Amino acid sequence: MAKAKPRYCELCGREIRGEGHVVRLEGAELLVCDDCYRKYGRKQPGTFSIMPKGREPIRRMTVSRPRPQVKRERPLITEDIVEDYAERVMEAIRRSGLSYEELSHRVGLSVNVLRRIAHGEYMPTIEEARKLEKYFKIKLVEKVEADYEQRPLIPRDYEPTLGDIARIRIRKRKK
Repeated sequence: MAKAKPRYCELCGREIRGEGHVVRLEGAELLVCDDCYRKYGRKQPGTFSIMPKGREPIRRMTVSRPRPQVKRERPLITEDIVEDYAERVMEAIRRSGLSYEELSHRVGLSVNVLRRIAHGEYMPTIEEARKLEKYFKIKLVEKVEADYEQRPLIPRDYEPTLGDIARIRIRKRKK
């Protein structure tokens, strides 16, 4: 008579002495040792939770109201930096009579960035332009109204094909 092959716990890896126990964790049935069974086996099958015992998660009931579907076509408004930002910033720096170092501390930008913006070598971000606008009281950011692009309506029963999704490049054969 051959010696029985030892069985190992599928959670901790220890050799199982005795029968072993079958536990269901996250939808999988595992053969576990006595120690792992004490930790995970007392729960109902399929109800494994990492929450400590005696503590239930707070369940908040939310009432979802159906929102009315109102489709408004509103224009797309974006912000952009004015084209002559460099001249405006340079003029404001001259009017202030302060050095780049003093201005950089007051405005909150580095000396290099401030100098590059004034000379037109660097276009400021919207945040940087707002800082300059606030300190110098000049206008650098303008609102631009773009044309509203209406997307083509796709029927609900439409099923896309591979050709609709993939961009196909057709290469011409060399002759």
